[in-house]
Amino acid sequence: MKKKITKKGYRVLAIVWTLAAASMSVAFVRRLAEFNLPLLALTALSILVAANFWKSYRRTPEQAQAPRSLFDSPPKFSGDPVLFDDDPPCFDHPNKDSEENTHE
Repeated sequence: MKKKITKKGYRVLAIVWTLAAASMSVAFVRRLAEFNLPLLALTALSILVAANFWKSYRRTPEQAQAPRSLFDSPPKFSGDPVLFDDDPPCFDHPNKDSEENTHE
């Protein structure tokens, strides 16, 4: 199964291929005195690929809000905000909690 590329991914690919096309263009211009057909072909191919990624970037719609992760917000417990049923420790008996009271 093919993974879909997001708009952000197309943008990254377009920028990388644009930089590659610019690099190939500079290399071609430096060796302009001695004409090099494979270098010209690579330059043209890099320019076409970069243009294709920019077109794909512009055509790709904005992605809807990403699905929320399970760890984004704490879970809700039937509308009760209390997570534990233990009483806070008292100043006079710091080690005594509600569960110790039931087992005595």
